[in-house]
Amino acid sequence: MLSLLLIPVGLVVGVLADRVATDRSFQAIVEKPGRTPFVAIVTGALFPVTAVLVGIDWVLPSYLWFVAVTVTLTLTDFDEKLIPNRILFPGTVVGAVLLTAGALIESGPILRAFGGGAIYFLVLLVVALAARGAFGFGDVKLAFLLGLFTAYRSWETLIVAVFAAFLLGGLVSLVVIVFRLKDRKDSIPFGPYLVAGAYVAIAWAGSIASWYLDGGT
Repeated sequence: MLSLLLIPVGLVVGVLADRVATDRSFQAIVEKPGRTPFVAIVTGALFPVTAVLVGIDWVLPSYLWFVAVTVTLTLTDFDEKLIPNRILFPGTVVGAVLLTAGALIESGPILRAFGGGAIYFLVLLVVALAARGAFGFGDVKLAFLLGLFTAYRSWETLIVAVFAAFLLGGLVSLVVIVFRLKDRKDSIPFGPYLVAGAYVAIAWAGSIASWYLDGGT
């Protein structure tokens, strides 16, 4: 029942996320008149799904916040090829506080969550340094938030999130280049694929890990 009640909350959050992502720019809103309803519907669907996946417990508010922040950052990355600190930093801090509070009540693995955030951050930092400018440091900072919430679920959720992000990003980039939707030199935002990888992992990490360990059968 509570999951259904979260639908209208998600709709409102989706509208707000789109407004924050466009920085309340009237021109941006006019140029994308149909995007706000779409984002609202997607977020309205994500909220009850999140409640089903996470369960009705004390960490649920932190995961709903996580959805709101990552939806907003996905939009900014598509729009500006940028993950702005004005959204990421407060979003991460509030998310970490909410998750910690819920985990303390539930006796959840909060140390594993912060460890996962640090690991994901370091992995992408190494990739960014090796890529020599081809990989944004906004993605590196986003990785801490994603690692925090995926590792809280389990280590395998974090691992699946990392591999799913690079797999999705690689496949979409290949399709874009093959069909000449963009030139090789054009930058392709990677933040949305990091977020998508985290979503996939939170939803299906257990099934994906079992499938892989069974040899893909």
